[in-house]
Amino acid sequence: MLLQVENIRLKEELSEMEKRANHDALTGLPNRRHFIESLQERIVRCQRYGDNTALLFLDVDDLKMINDQHGHGAGDVLLVHLAHILQTNIRVCDMVARIGGDEFALLLDNLDADEVERKILALINRIKTTQLLHDGRFLEFGAAIGYSFVGPADTVSALMSRADEVMYQSKKD
Repeated sequence: MLLQVENIRLKEELSEMEKRANHDALTGLPNRRHFIESLQERIVRCQRYGDNTALLFLDVDDLKMINDQHGHGAGDVLLVHLAHILQTNIRVCDMVARIGGDEFALLLDNLDADEVERKILALINRIKTTQLLHDGRFLEFGAAIGYSFVGPADTVSALMSRADEVMYQSKKD
């Protein structure tokens, strides 16, 4: 009986360690490591079965300015809020992850280019119209989003590079 209890405790600890290793501590979203693994699986599936997956990169506009003006606590609140917006505006089959400081990535399955562009416009509109109150002040923020579809000979780095380029072009525009 004692061994069963210890086994249960160890399984719970292992589960917690796996969650910490694969999820962002601030937002609770999957982290870059977990995202890359999922992206690799999606690439293989797309290439093998002809599925369609879009990779979206999102970069928060002016997070440094918000941190400088309102403190890093405000930036953290903004990132958690943005994670919530993204998570609640995707389908169960899709994925959103925080892959770096103010960068997020999404995997959207089985959408064509028009549907992806409509999704991006909806997300940008939702982000721009959100009202985020922090310490008695409303924080206004935006984001740039770029995307690319998984191609027949893609690698993780090639796909991420394309989506990143489109996102930075979007940021310039």
